[in-house]
Amino acid sequence: MLPLKGLPPHYTTRPIDPSADLADVLDLCVAVAMHEYGSPDVDERMIREAWNLPSMEIGRDTLFVLDAEGRPAALAEYYDGEAEHVAPFLFFRVRPDLADGAAADAALAWGLERGRRNLPLAVPGARVAMVTGVASVNTGTMGALERNGWQRDRINWTMEVDLAVADLPPPEWPPGIELRTADLEADAPAIHAVESDAFSDHYGYLAQPYDEWLHFRTRFMRAEPDLWFLAMDGDEIAGMALCSSERVGQPDLGWISTLGVRRPWRKRGLGLAILRHAFRELAARGKPRAGLGVDSQSLTGATRLYEKAGMRVVRQHFDYEMLLRDGRDLRTVALG
Repeated sequence: MLPLKGLPPHYTTRPIDPSADLADVLDLCVAVAMHEYGSPDVDERMIREAWNLPSMEIGRDTLFVLDAEGRPAALAEYYDGEAEHVAPFLFFRVRPDLADGAAADAALAWGLERGRRNLPLAVPGARVAMVTGVASVNTGTMGALERNGWQRDRINWTMEVDLAVADLPPPEWPPGIELRTADLEADAPAIHAVESDAFSDHYGYLAQPYDEWLHFRTRFMRAEPDLWFLAMDGDEIAGMALCSSERVGQPDLGWISTLGVRRPWRKRGLGLAILRHAFRELAARGKPRAGLGVDSQSLTGATRLYEKAGMRVVRQHFDYEMLLRDGRDLRTVALG
């Protein structure tokens, strides 16, 4: 048991036991997701592979809060997988009926203390802020975060497009561009480098070590390299879309997890061409909708591209942060 100040004595706390707790963790996450939008947003594979990330040590980086009957009340998981250790992520879930109580506060207090213990790992003099996220409809979790001192930082959108239309516009490729799908084993290092390059001018960007990225992309997220579209200019990847045939809880939704164009190839219509190609491929697989996530205040104007492609906002998600140490901000926060 891990005693936490302010937690009533009939609650218990402990690290997650992967061999025993998978079903209970899934039940808690599904209960929260159903409360928000009426469909799950994680499955057993995602939970298991999140615990298997190279940077995760489950006995050190997780907290499970249980009520008097031993039912899951709240969950906190601490992820600090980027090299600079300046923007750790706290995965936080609290049972909807307990969001205004001690279980939520205890999990967040544990997360704050866990973040502080990693401060010596951060780049000296750098700003360190822990990040978490919550659906905009989840007022209970937002209330828990805000009463514990978390500040809203960013608004993200989920955007979708209807693929069940008579004619999806074909892509218009810039001269010299050829499209191919990925060979996961051969292309993964180059895709990692391109993603880092293409997203280096997106708000909050920090480089992710290759092994952490590879596990997240291919184990936590289900890799479908036949839906990873690489726009090639000779031997170079100019841009890409990494897609999935469905999203957990939404089997009819094709998902574009990454769409990026490298700077030298921007403003030529390449992003729109890749996006339209992805739409047509997902439609060919029988998907009536396609979606993606985007920063609503995108520094590169990504929202305008998606609106031009016919996409609309269907959900909002808020990023919250907890400042652990002020200093020089190593993240991308503006275009240079």
